[in-house]
Order: sequence, then structure tokens, then C-alpha cells
Amino acid sequence: MRLEADINFTDMQSPYPDKTIYFEIDKKYGYMLNDDSYDAFVLVPLWLAMLHKQDLYIRGKISKKLYQNIKWYIQKIWCDFYDALSPVTFLVDGFSQPPKKLGKIVGAGISCGVDSLCTLYDHFVKENDPDYKINALFYFDCGILAQIGMEDNLMRELAVTRSEPGQKVAQELGLPYHYLKTNLKSFRKDEDITKYNYIAIYSCALSLSNGMSRYYMPAERTYEQIKNFHAHSMGGFCESYLVPLVETEKIELIIDGCQYRRVDKIKILSEWEIAKKYLNVCWRYTPDGSNCCHCPKCFRTMLALEIMGKLENFSRVFDIDEYKKNSLGFKVSCMQNYGKDVYDTENVDFAKENNFPMPTKRECFVLGNQATII
Repeated sequence: MRLEADINFTDMQSPYPDKTIYFEIDKKYGYMLNDDSYDAFVLVPLWLAMLHKQDLYIRGKISKKLYQNIKWYIQKIWCDFYDALSPVTFLVDGFSQPPKKLGKIVGAGISCGVDSLCTLYDHFVKENDPDYKINALFYFDCGILAQIGMEDNLMRELAVTRSEPGQKVAQELGLPYHYLKTNLKSFRKDEDITKYNYIAIYSCALSLSNGMSRYYMPAERTYEQIKNFHAHSMGGFCESYLVPLVETEKIELIIDGCQYRRVDKIKILSEWEIAKKYLNVCWRYTPDGSNCCHCPKCFRTMLALEIMGKLENFSRVFDIDEYKKNSLGFKVSCMQNYGKDVYDTENVDFAKENNFPMPTKRECFVLGNQATII
């Protein structure tokens, strides 16, 4: 079942290939789609309007709560985050009625990365309150895995492949699994990938608010890291205070995980059998969707596991021998980036906390340029 809306530029030629935005889910779950308002169709057009210096007119009703937050706060936050944006006039035809009852689904995304698995562990395995316990898992196919220049068919293939571990996790835990497809990435410029992807995820959650009343969004960074490290991604810059402003009367969006460092999340997952079987942190394209074991995300996860003596437990998802061949160079890179990169810094701190030996100053000097990870 598909929920869609037309998008038109009136004062300029549209630079985007599509003229319709859609969200699509299996028909038997179509009841979740919010067809009472244009809430799911507001954020992306707002970003585009601010990017192209065009006013925005939604020819329909939206949540009054979302409207007020866009009017007073969201545009200012986005402008502070990205210099290419400018405030615009925002008009709507009216406001949707508050719901008589809320949906019963408490959802969370399942990418099988460290953040999403830690949220699942905390709010499904450990949570006892039914109002906050996750009862359904979601995969939003909105283009967040796309790399610059990647063709549409390859992007779709990658999304399907990378969604398969999440399906297996849902099956093992006895949770419903929902795959939502959208074309939001058609309205994104390649250079805006790290900024735009977050808006796509928020929009996907809003599209399902007829059936879902609460949705957990795994956080990238701790509150302290958000304060201390400048970030080019929305997740590291403003997500912790932006997301509550994206909520409507129908759905609560919860940023979960800012209370933990990434290494602390890995420690939480280190004894969970689900994580040992399905952890997938890689940001590179691999034909089978597995961890490449060469990129910085793979390396820093394996380093944290090595520091706590748990690396061998994850041999089903990582090539441990390959890591050991190249780990010294990555450790040198961490030492060189201490205080500059948030994840390298926390890995070095984690090593100190656990009395784990990292490269000496001499080794860092001798290896020098060899420490760069490509």
C-alpha cells in the first residue's frame, strides 16, 4: 500500500527526477500509514525550500505541534547546522485533528549496527513496561546506504541485502518486521547525504504514525561528545534536541543511546548471542552485505572488542585474522587522532581504562603515513 503526494516547484525548474514522494509498505500493514495529514511530507520539502530559497506551501493539513515547531525552532536549527539553508515562509491549509486514540506499536529501526542493537537490547530484552517495550522492528529503505554516484538498482539491492540480518533478528526474538520503502533519496543531492538521511528517517517514522505511537531512534554520540566535537552530520550536531521538535500529537520520537559511549554499547552487546551472530557495522558496499573488516567503522568496533578481550567471540561477523594483520596501523591512527576524532578518542580512553597497550610515541612516529585507513 502506498501513501503519496505531489511536489512542485513554481518559481524554478525542478532539479530532481521525481514529482511525487511516496512511502510504501506491505498491504496488510497499510493501516499504519498516516493518511490523515501531510506530516510525513513536510520535512523533505521544507529542506528543499530552504536550500533553493523558495517559500513552502503545503496544500493540506498537518499537525499543529509540528507546524509550531517548524515556525519557531526547526528552521533556525537547520540554518545553524548548514550554511546553505535560509529561512522561508511556511504555509499550510490547516491542522489535523488530534487522534482519539494512539497506535499500539512501539517501534525501533534494526540495521544490526552497534547503536540499533543496543537500543533493542535495552528496550526489548531489559524493558518490562509495555508502554515502552519494543514490539515491532522496522527497516526504512530511504537511501541512507547510498554512496555518491551509486545507481538506483544497486542501492535497492544493497538495501534489501543489508535488511536481511534484521529480519533474522526479528524472527529469533519473535517480533514483527516491517520493510518501508520510499523514494525520498530522489530529492537529495549527493553532497547532502550525511545531512539529508536523518530527515528521511524522521519522515518515514511520521508516515507510520496511524499505527505507531512511539519510535526509538538510536543516537550516534553521547551528550558530552555532542558538546565537545563539532560534527558534519545532523546526528552529531543537533539530533538530540531536534527530534523532539519533529514529533506530532500522534507519535513520540525518542533519541536513545546518548547515555552511552559507543564502546560502552559494544560492551553491553559483547555477551549477547544475537549481536555475536548479526552485528553489522560496515559502511562500505560488499556484495553479500557483510562487514568488510577494512573500513574505520569495522576497525574501531573490532578494536573495542579486542580491548575487552571479546574479539574472538565475534568471529562469525568479522575476519579476525585480517584485522590482526592491519590493526597496528589503525591503532597508530587512533593515537594520532586523539582529541580530534570522537571515536578514536574514546577508543584510546577505553584502552587506558582497561590497561590495554596502545602504540608508543616511537611506533606512531615510525609508522607515520602507514597508519591511514582507506
